[in-house]
Amino acid sequence: MDTTRQLLSRLLRFSAAKRLYRLQLAGQPQDRFLVEAHVTVDALHAVGATELIVLSLDADAPAKSLLGCRATLEMRLADGGVHRCTGLIHEVARLGGDGGFCRYRLRLAPWPWLLTQAGTSRVWQDKSLLEVVEDVFREFLQHADWHWSADALACLDRLPLRSYTVQYRQTHFDFISRLLAGEGLSWRMEEHATSPQGHRMVIFADSTARGCFPEDATSAAHGGIRFHGAREQEQQDGIQALTASRSLQAASYALLSYDDQNKRAIAASIPTHHAFGGRAAPWLESYDSAGLAAHDDSDAADRHARLMMEAAEARNKLWRGRGTVRSLRAGSRFTLMQGPLAGKERDYAVLSVLGVGVNNLPADTEAALAELFGPLPVLLEEAVATCLKATGMVQPLACDQGLIALARRMGYANVFEAIRADIPWRPVLADGTGMERRPHAPSHGSQSAIVVGYQGETQPNGPDEICCDRLGRVRIRFHWQGRHDDAAATCWVRVGQRCAGPGMGMQFLPRIGQEVLVQFLENDLERPIVLGALYNGRGEGGVAPTPGGEVKVSAEIRVFHQAGDTAISGQGNLAGGNAPTWHGASADLDGHRNPAAQWGIRSKEFGGWGYNQLLFDDSNQRGRIQLKTTQAGSELNLGHLIHSADNYRGSFRGTGVELRTDAYGVIRAGRGILFSSYRVEHRAQHRDPAGDNTGQRAMARQAAHISKTFDEAVRTHRTVGMAEGLDAMKQAIAGQAEIAQQDLPASSTPLIQIAAKEGLGVVAGQHLQLANGGGVSLINGQDAQHVSGQQFRLRTQQAIGLLGGATAAGDKGIGLQMIAAQRDIDVQAQAGGLAVQARDPLQIVSANAGVSWAAARKITLATAGGASIVIEGGNITVLCPGTLTIHAGQKLLDGAARIKLELPLLPKAPVQEKNRSPFSK
Repeated sequence: MDTTRQLLSRLLRFSAAKRLYRLQLAGQPQDRFLVEAHVTVDALHAVGATELIVLSLDADAPAKSLLGCRATLEMRLADGGVHRCTGLIHEVARLGGDGGFCRYRLRLAPWPWLLTQAGTSRVWQDKSLLEVVEDVFREFLQHADWHWSADALACLDRLPLRSYTVQYRQTHFDFISRLLAGEGLSWRMEEHATSPQGHRMVIFADSTARGCFPEDATSAAHGGIRFHGAREQEQQDGIQALTASRSLQAASYALLSYDDQNKRAIAASIPTHHAFGGRAAPWLESYDSAGLAAHDDSDAADRHARLMMEAAEARNKLWRGRGTVRSLRAGSRFTLMQGPLAGKERDYAVLSVLGVGVNNLPADTEAALAELFGPLPVLLEEAVATCLKATGMVQPLACDQGLIALARRMGYANVFEAIRADIPWRPVLADGTGMERRPHAPSHGSQSAIVVGYQGETQPNGPDEICCDRLGRVRIRFHWQGRHDDAAATCWVRVGQRCAGPGMGMQFLPRIGQEVLVQFLENDLERPIVLGALYNGRGEGGVAPTPGGEVKVSAEIRVFHQAGDTAISGQGNLAGGNAPTWHGASADLDGHRNPAAQWGIRSKEFGGWGYNQLLFDDSNQRGRIQLKTTQAGSELNLGHLIHSADNYRGSFRGTGVELRTDAYGVIRAGRGILFSSYRVEHRAQHRDPAGDNTGQRAMARQAAHISKTFDEAVRTHRTVGMAEGLDAMKQAIAGQAEIAQQDLPASSTPLIQIAAKEGLGVVAGQHLQLANGGGVSLINGQDAQHVSGQQFRLRTQQAIGLLGGATAAGDKGIGLQMIAAQRDIDVQAQAGGLAVQARDPLQIVSANAGVSWAAARKITLATAGGASIVIEGGNITVLCPGTLTIHAGQKLLDGAARIKLELPLLPKAPVQEKNRSPFSK
């Protein structure tokens, strides 16, 4: 207790005017805390950090009221001036206390630290880099202040709009850091009296530009910073140590990108203009395939290659120093006087600073504090490690053992890193494997998204279900979009196909409202590609998802029992989205009878419910394929034929093939078609050729043989000869085609061949017509019948030949029989004679009437022996070389008489053909 009272007494006599450091807190009593020591880390393109070890007479200081408070650390310079460092208190910890006297730790950070604590997911479309950055910063206007340097604005003016920019599950700081680094921009922090937190971020593009890096206050006041030892009597802070380190870097950077729309490569190669090493140093090239459409043109590729080259050049030679300059900050420049390299490399640009300050408390007071709360150096070492980690620098500064000792002796000491002021500095980010030269939006894996329309709509408008461009790309919206008024911020995204090539491939375009699976080229969120569509609904018989798959509610399967051969059921959605047409939720016989055996492809007409589909049914021993469209009920069914209604497998309809349509159908083959009921071998061990027509060829040979036999009989009996063409047809049927260096059976002319092993039935409800340009040969091995329900007409332009009994007589010994069951038989020879010949007796009998013979000139009845009766004009002449015998019961010879007989008038006009068109043309 006595030690505490003595310590308090000494501290109370230690006025503000005697302090080296002073802490001011906005909204808090003045000098509420006494600075014992501090550690500060400041760096370009990083979040600075300050840790204060303070003392207070308030042991119960509410830490909650200090969080978010603006803090100003004032440092007295060697010339009596004041250097200020402001920050936001984000952590307060009590390190120890005795009575009403306590030691606290306060951690401060500039306002960009807030960016590390907040993040979101959003999209910008067709925005400039400046617009995107300021959109993010505006969310922190209460604390943030930023400024674009003139060189940065000039750089932004040359950049095109960013077509698609994504921030996903990323802190604002990482997002902004990535965007700026990708374009070669960076920032530094500077004190600014009118800013909400007393400081602001200055974004710059060219560190060598005049005014981009202000001169350090000590260097400006004294014309430079002296290189001399650290002594308390010195009137100016100085630098005590300065060393250079070189590292071998790539001497050339080459980039390659591919422009998929213009089908061209975009390449750039930039060599260094500096000597990275000696004569033995190898010339190294860094080649980066930037990927698809990474650069708009060669100028953009050159610019990015130059940025990468400048980043390497800035890190080829680094200067590391130690000094006591309290005003030194990252993003400033200074002139070194009396340095080890007099007259060379005198101007330096500071990249980072690690400073340690210890207040000028009396020695006995420091000893008392160490005895009461613990040694201060231990706390400072922990503070250095914490601050270096908090900045997140790619290459953090190294704190040597003498830094803290020097700070305790001189009140302040720092280590810093610098480069020559005339070397451009470019930021480089760390990706966990090294230096990331080309930062991109990191992907955490595949995502799903919703396809949207031109205005961002997720529901189709009537038949407008497709939203795509000429390249087949669609627009998508991720599920996390919309919170920042970015629901309409979408880009054209390519759709991956299972097969794609010139004049070939598959084409699938997801429609508005469908959920799709999205992958990202090279894990870059700003380069999405659609891989396929996803079902996201819950069917009528489905169950809502439960944690861990726990079954709490049984499925409602009764909805599936209402399905039938022509009625669907259970195909709706209970929770929106899209559910599959075919599923295995109802395998029982009372339901859909489908144990997930059906699968396939189904499309849908725009604005309606019609569809086209290719269905595969893999049911055991009942496989089938269906190619179907609801247009005119057209479909092709193969295999086990059943009734089906979406997911329902209905009753049995047969096996084999069914091709049907309610509209007009055509089957066309330019080189011929074979329809055959002759079975061919189709086994794993042996398979006959597809065009095998052995049975038909045998039938054709038989027909040709029959035709030849009857042709000889026709010639013998001197009737009309057989038509030619059977031999040509037989040769055409037996033709072969060379396919893949094999001779396979195929028609040599465009024939339609129908070969029936048993019978062939051709039935027409109205008319059956056979028409051709040559001859029609109907050849039967046995009997042929032509039956007509009404009239049978047989007409030719030339002769009609009827030959019966060519080999033997038919039933009842009849060769040719022509009977009219009713009415007359009319046989006329209108343009010539009519000859009736018989080898045996010729009988002409009228059962119920007479037989009349009439001629316009004469009628002659003659025998081979010379006897004849001639009726000519008005005379009847009987001639015979032998005896004339007349038998009659009564003979009467009356006088002359005349019977008038009207002969039929026969037409003489020949049949005239007009516009004859051969069928073969």
